[in-house]
Amino acid sequence: MQREYGRLSISGTVLSKRKLKELVDKKIVRGWDDPRLYTLIAVRRRGVPPGAILEFVNELGVTTNNSIIQIARFEQTIRRYLERTVPRLMLVLDPIPVVIEDADEFDGAELDVPFSPKNSAMGSHKVKFTKTVYIDRSDFREVDSKDYFRLAVGKSVGLLQAPFPIKATGFSKDEATGRITEIRAVFDREGKKPKTYIQWCGAGDSSRKCEVRIYNQLFKSENPAAAEGGYLNDLNPESEIVYPDALIESGIDEVRRRAPWPEAAGEDKLGKGGPESVRFQAMRVAYFVSLPYPMVLPLVGLTKILHRLWIRTARMTRSSSTG
Repeated sequence: MQREYGRLSISGTVLSKRKLKELVDKKIVRGWDDPRLYTLIAVRRRGVPPGAILEFVNELGVTTNNSIIQIARFEQTIRRYLERTVPRLMLVLDPIPVVIEDADEFDGAELDVPFSPKNSAMGSHKVKFTKTVYIDRSDFREVDSKDYFRLAVGKSVGLLQAPFPIKATGFSKDEATGRITEIRAVFDREGKKPKTYIQWCGAGDSSRKCEVRIYNQLFKSENPAAAEGGYLNDLNPESEIVYPDALIESGIDEVRRRAPWPEAAGEDKLGKGGPESVRFQAMRVAYFVSLPYPMVLPLVGLTKILHRLWIRTARMTRSSSTG
């Protein structure tokens, strides 16, 4: 008996072996397993769980007709799958220190943080709170506005799992570059519940330093092959953005120790799934997976500007300083 099935293609990328080879040979991508590609080894390197792929295929069904599926639909399936199966951690891409002047009583205190607010079976881990914490530079503004709900001078914002919200009282700038180098704040112990909570990382051994590479789509259009001048003229010049000084909370150590996340066919024993099975969600950022060198690579995330799904990666090292 002979069975024939239609070809399944994905929009916004190229799947032709000839075109993929040209991308690799010209070093436009790092190899056949580059996370911006959609080869099987690239999908594995992205950390896409086997169960998520099965879920995607089951949603589509089997047909004898050739079909083209949008990348967003594929990645939305992965995101739904990971949302219920992997732990959550705090990651800060572009750290800026915040000194909480009245936090002496909580300096060094250990907070018990759940790996998932929806699944208690994942357990919890300890996070050390410090007087100096690091928040993302994008979560602070020098000039406040009514439609802005994160940190600004005179305005409060919540820190995830922290004892109290914080209120900014001032900041310092580098005179040469104009960049903010430090924010001063106090606990807002009696204010209203904040409208927004942001992620943070503590100083010293309560966080790990990492290099984060943000991978956007490799091509700018939905059909690169139809681009004027050929698919190489459709390359996205911002398909890789690097954050060399990112921080992740120390809970990453336990996530690695307890991998695979999730337990699934082919990855049901510790270490059997390889580094790609060390998956987690960086809150308000993206989904990530550990890679060999050692590295961490996000799977799927959302941008607030284009509301598109992106790919990200990061190389992990231990934080050596508090500054």
